[in-house]
Amino acid sequence: MALGGFFIWTHTFNLVRRSSMLYHKTHPKPNSSSDIENKNQLVAPLLSDGDLISDQQSFWEHLKTSLHKLAEELKAPPTVAAIVGFTVGSMPWLKSLLIGEDAPLRVIQDSFKMLGEGTIPCITLIMGGNLTQGLQKSGVRPMVIIGVICVRYVILPIVGIGVVKAAGELGFLTLDPLYRYLLMIQFTVPPAMNIGTMAQLFDVGQEECSVIFLWTYMAASLSLTMWSTVFMWIVS
Repeated sequence: MALGGFFIWTHTFNLVRRSSMLYHKTHPKPNSSSDIENKNQLVAPLLSDGDLISDQQSFWEHLKTSLHKLAEELKAPPTVAAIVGFTVGSMPWLKSLLIGEDAPLRVIQDSFKMLGEGTIPCITLIMGGNLTQGLQKSGVRPMVIIGVICVRYVILPIVGIGVVKAAGELGFLTLDPLYRYLLMIQFTVPPAMNIGTMAQLFDVGQEECSVIFLWTYMAASLSLTMWSTVFMWIVS
């Protein structure tokens, strides 16, 4: 679960952020004073033969763009927080200063812990608002919703059974049935609530996210019941 949260707040966070930037560029807000300037910037003159760059120059430009995107991802707040957390946890002397009952800088850990506990009810409130918005009319096609539900609650649990079985056969897992059951149940849970928080934060895909969340969480009650029975039969 910790690795899942790290993946969501690093890769998924940057993915949603880049998508929102691209969406806002292609769909500017109306009645903006800079609309005319943006339209003028989109109109570019035709390139002449002398303006064509070589393959080597295009490669370096592509590499420069990729490095720039990587630097932007590394500067994102969740990525910086993850790097700082790994740094503190990997250095025993620094960890002893911040973490522990007798740590001299324990107040920093308590402050971050208090802020982290406050995010849980906030995410729950945002989740409730998203589910309420999902009751409204949206442009998401029914086949898209059915496809998401099938992938989330049919294909992924089957993949999870195969992954856990293969890991057990290769000796990567212990024989504890509860541990294997928890690993398989992770492939059956609904989509992460943090994705709805990111959609609200970057103001993109809120309507689609609300509708998908509504139907996936409605189907989760049946899916979790069915797959929990199957998983307990497998590990027994």
